Amino acid sequence: MPAGVTTRLLCVCLVLGGAPALAACGSASSGVASDAKVIELPGVSGATDFDDIVYSPRLRRVLVPAVASGLDLIDPESGKVTNIGGFETADSADEGRGLVFVADRGAQQIDVVDPRRGRILATVPSNGPPDYVRYVSATNELWVTHPGGSPSGIEVMSLPEQRTQPPEPAGFFPVDGGPEALTLGSNDRLAYTHALNGELIAIDTVSRKETGRWPIGCDGAHGFPALDEAHRLVLASCNADGEVSLLDAYSGTELGHYSGGGGTSLPAYATATDHFYIRSDPGEVLTTLEGSHEGLRAVDDVTVPAAGHCLTADDLGHYWTCDSDAGTILRFSDG
Repeated sequence: MPAGVTTRLLCVCLVLGGAPALAACGSASSGVASDAKVIELPGVSGATDFDDIVYSPRLRRVLVPAVASGLDLIDPESGKVTNIGGFETADSADEGRGLVFVADRGAQQIDVVDPRRGRILATVPSNGPPDYVRYVSATNELWVTHPGGSPSGIEVMSLPEQRTQPPEPAGFFPVDGGPEALTLGSNDRLAYTHALNGELIAIDTVSRKETGRWPIGCDGAHGFPALDEAHRLVLASCNADGEVSLLDAYSGTELGHYSGGGGTSLPAYATATDHFYIRSDPGEVLTTLEGSHEGLRAVDDVTVPAAGHCLTADDLGHYWTCDSDAGTILRFSDG
């Protein structure tokens, strides 16, 4: 363990009267109090193949596609969960214009959801099973990734003015070797994805053209790149050993490398704390990292369940992951 890194233990939640609840642990034997919370999801019992979770600042909710159990929206402060059903499988989700867009791999379609009324407003077929969906505000489009297609690339859908109208097909552009996940900047003019051979790709969302393609220092890539726009940093992630590489977001220069051990890497970033986070699946450690143009430094870690294929952060100082075997969501506080 790097010097200066503290370790905290995972707590266990209590469920009172059948309702989901958050419970803080007492002091661990090390003398360090854990601030981990466990959130149970309605309709989920046992193992769940979580994948994509994302925080929406507009809705102030953590969006959790819970596959066969539907879409869950979690209040980041109270832990209250709202469930929306009606999907064959809810596999990826993103928010835009106050709506939530859900990639349903089972039905091979994108669903448009009104999160306040809890209902599906419209659906549109996708060109094959969608991997991830993201809303691009700069162009008012949905980008749907298809890494396994022939060719592999990104399907584009435009959004009509009427919220109840389905998205309309607006094109497709190839991404050689990718796209493995998709991350957008705050103004959505620049997007980042991985190529599976171990490269980071920058894409201009207006022209739909690559603006950069850089090696990340490992044999294969995995997960959503984590972007720190204020400092021009992007954390690219690898498909083994919990490895990540810190790159200059514009030049692609490698600035630092970190390995947390375990399996495929899952990174995240929070503007509220100016920290990166990294865990692996499988892997039992979730590490908080400080990034700069001088490199990466581990500042904290927590113990997590070994199987957990998701990670995100909100704007309140929390970071979130999942326990795939238990079918629960875990919230940690940074600081």
